[in-house]
This record gives sequence, C-alpha cells and structure tokens, in this order.
Amino acid sequence: MGFNAYLARQFGRPTGLGGRVVAAVMSRQNRPLYEKTLRLLAVGEADSVLDIGCGNGFVLGLLAERTKASLAGVDISVSMVKATIVRNRRFVTGRQMMVRPGDAADLPFPDGSFTKAYSINTVYFWPEVDAAMAEIRRVLRPGGVFVNALYTNEFLASRSHTQTAYRFHEPAALIASARRAGFDVKRVPLLGDIGYGLVCQVV
Repeated sequence: MGFNAYLARQFGRPTGLGGRVVAAVMSRQNRPLYEKTLRLLAVGEADSVLDIGCGNGFVLGLLAERTKASLAGVDISVSMVKATIVRNRRFVTGRQMMVRPGDAADLPFPDGSFTKAYSINTVYFWPEVDAAMAEIRRVLRPGGVFVNALYTNEFLASRSHTQTAYRFHEPAALIASARRAGFDVKRVPLLGDIGYGLVCQVV
C-alpha cells in the first residue's frame, strides 16, 4: 500500500499509532473549520448534541469546555472512541459526555435523542449517504439541527491523499439526500471557497 493510500485509510478509520498521529494532525489543521462549524451550531446549555465521527474527541472537548450541554460522540474506530474518552475523561466521568462506537448509518441511540448534531469531514467515508441522513434524522427531535461541514471537491482534489478511499460528493446531491430524509437545508460558505456547511433542520 502506498503512503497516500495509507493516509486515506487512516483518515477514514484511524487505528493504532498511525491513527493517533493522523487524528492529532487533523485536530490542528482543521481547527478553523471546527470553529466555524460550532458557530453555525450555536449550542446552548439546554441542548443535547451528537458528534458523528468524533475522532479523538477534540471538538467534543471544545464544546465541553464552553457549555454545559449534554454531549455524545460516535466513531467507527474503536481506537478513536478510546482516545476520546481519555482526552475528555473528566467530562465522561462527570456524565456530561458519552462516547460509543458506531457509524452514521447505525447510530446507537433511541429516536429523538438529540436537539443538535454535527459531522465534520466524515461524509467522504459514508458508504450510503441516504441511509446516514435518514439515521441522523431519526435521532434528532422535531426542529433539531444537523450541520454537515466539509471541504469543497476542488480543495479535496488538490490534496494528494484524497485520491483513494475518499468519495467526492456534489453539494446538490448532498442537499437532495438531506431533503429526502426530511430536512430543510441551507448551504453556508465556510473558510472562503474551500469549505461549506449544510445546515439541515428537521421539518
């Protein structure tokens, strides 16, 4: 396996030492996108929030430091679930945060568990976008909001490691999928022309 293919696999499902290194790099490089996403999400103390593809728990940690909202995270990588728990141990033991293995199309939570949810740079790795959007809709309450934040295809195409394992999605296709799941959708530019957020509200 070439180095770029290895990187792509680690971005999609971080494992072992390589996964921990990739997650740390992502936390640093993606910080501007994280901050823009949290601003869009506008979490309040009464909210219950789900991070889909939480990685090493960096963004959950930011939220936990800033609000008393109830927080949860899921990640397909058991290694990242463990890393999130270690990073945010005081919030987990204090019962403000729970973290579980899972993926966007099979979320381990009852219907209507959350008021808000977000996913940052994970949609490229969802095998079935429609199934994931329907599942996210299921765990949100009426009026709930999901923010799907990602880089544009043009920006992704300029990165060498995205040429394998990444699935490029046209914004119109992602918007159509969200609408089929029962969301009203608004596209919001993020980071100039290299990123955007889809703000999806349950209708």
